[in-house]
Amino acid sequence: MNAAEHRIAAAVTLAAVGASLSPQDEDRLAYAAGGCAGGYCFGTLPDLVEPAINPHHRQFFHSLVFAGLLSYGVYKLYQWHPQTTEEKILRAIGLAAGGAYLVHLALDATTRRSLPLIGRLA
Repeated sequence: MNAAEHRIAAAVTLAAVGASLSPQDEDRLAYAAGGCAGGYCFGTLPDLVEPAINPHHRQFFHSLVFAGLLSYGVYKLYQWHPQTTEEKILRAIGLAAGGAYLVHLALDATTRRSLPLIGRLA
């Protein structure tokens, strides 16, 4: 799967998630747009962490263990109720980046090489 496909898939997925999680109907479009933009911007984040320079580039940050750890982190971030505007912005960015990262890993898991269970750290 190439970078454009990862970005588009993350944008569509996070737009749908954003719209469904909007606390008020009048904010639904803004949440969908934010999810779409975040998904597009962060859709290739895993390949920035572990560049796809060879067929065996998928290591720890492309692994099932890391996906589980990240999923837990995104869940805890979702539960957080920030008080300040800055905290709300950081939460939104974190949710978008984490969600896009997980969409990327889910797509990579469906390829022939799939994802390693743990992978190497270096």
